[in-house]
Amino acid sequence: MNVKEFSKIFKIEITFLVDLVAVAAFFSDPAFSSKLFYILPLLVSGTLGSMSAALFNNIYDMDIDSGMKRTRARKEILNSHNYWSYFLTGAIMLALSGAISFFLINPLTSLFIILGFASYVFLYTMFLKRRTVWNIVIGGVAGSFPALAGWAAISNNVSLTSLFIAGLVFLWTPTHFWSLAINNVEDYRTASLPMLPAKIGVKESFSWIFANTILLIVYSLLPLLIGAIHVGVYYIVLAILMDCLLMYLVLRPKLSNFSIKEFRKVFHYSNFYLMFLLISISFVSLR
Repeated sequence: MNVKEFSKIFKIEITFLVDLVAVAAFFSDPAFSSKLFYILPLLVSGTLGSMSAALFNNIYDMDIDSGMKRTRARKEILNSHNYWSYFLTGAIMLALSGAISFFLINPLTSLFIILGFASYVFLYTMFLKRRTVWNIVIGGVAGSFPALAGWAAISNNVSLTSLFIAGLVFLWTPTHFWSLAINNVEDYRTASLPMLPAKIGVKESFSWIFANTILLIVYSLLPLLIGAIHVGVYYIVLAILMDCLLMYLVLRPKLSNFSIKEFRKVFHYSNFYLMFLLISISFVSLR
């Protein structure tokens, strides 16, 4: 298996996001310096848990992945001849993830990592994905658990800050994913997956993306009103600037007769939007 194949099967881009969310919450805790040694087991257990979830997601979706252009290449890597070996690999990864976080950090961190796995594999992949247009909305909770795990690794509890970061990822997900899904509408229709753009069309999907983006932007600025959310001035300044650009890009499709190219720009920018906001949060306790 080469690097490109490894990335497709284990969804490295998602794993990177999961780790970044956890790291942001970890460093946002003012007490992080006294427990800095927890960062390595947090990253190892989080990475293993995320890669395991990706593997089980791919195994469960083998029947539809082969018929979609975006995921067709996976059948050359993962198929009916070898999926049991991948299943075993995923199970071992999950067990190691749980054990490392439980014994080297604390049980609460382990619980949040396991809940992240369960919400992605069981809630999203197995229950929601093929049943409802709200699949990615409800299933987006999977991306929120790393924030709770990152904070719990330090303080062994849940805080307003960790809940804020979790909510930020949750509200970011629909804008991000629906913008991508518009680029793959025919794929989803072919696979009979009820992704929102495939069910209601591009124009109606724009309305939902716009509405969700408004919620995201308003939510992202809550630290201006709630001082107990510990994200720092760097985050506030960056959030205002990036929110303005996000709204501009989200409105662009309507001004260009709902051009698919413009939705693609929203998708790509949304990656940087969340990444830079999380990085800015990571610096709040490093000053």
